[in-house]
Amino acid sequence: MIKICLEGGTKTQRNLTEQAARFIIGELVPRKRKLDLDIQIHTMEHWVGLCEHLDTNEFEINIHSKQNLYEYIATLAHELVHMKQYLRGELASDFRRMKWMGKDMSDLPYSKQPWEIEARELQHDLAKDFIRGELDMTLKQAKNTCPRSMKVI
Repeated sequence: MIKICLEGGTKTQRNLTEQAARFIIGELVPRKRKLDLDIQIHTMEHWVGLCEHLDTNEFEINIHSKQNLYEYIATLAHELVHMKQYLRGELASDFRRMKWMGKDMSDLPYSKQPWEIEARELQHDLAKDFIRGELDMTLKQAKNTCPRSMKVI
């Protein structure tokens, strides 16, 4: 069973986040049946998102609450790509060391980290597919919509 626990944000934002997470998980790991995902929605100072691998099928995602709808869904997608990478054994971390495909790549600059490159490449298509297909909105509408209320900003 895929269990998603949401904390923070508004009720509208939590509902949106769960709907988007289930859609994106279905796209990234369609055969995954056991997953515990804790999503924290709150104001973040230095990042817009963060994915932490807690145990085999257990993850915590933090997402910055104050973004427009498009940015919010793209950030969620980005962090869920990291979840997929951990689940498939592509990405591993122990303490402050990051390994990609078993090779320590902790010293690479952020822009050259292969796990970040993949997440950046996939996040936009995943966000667009969800926004267009599930919300029936244009990207222009999404960029002018607040995910906390789903109202135009």
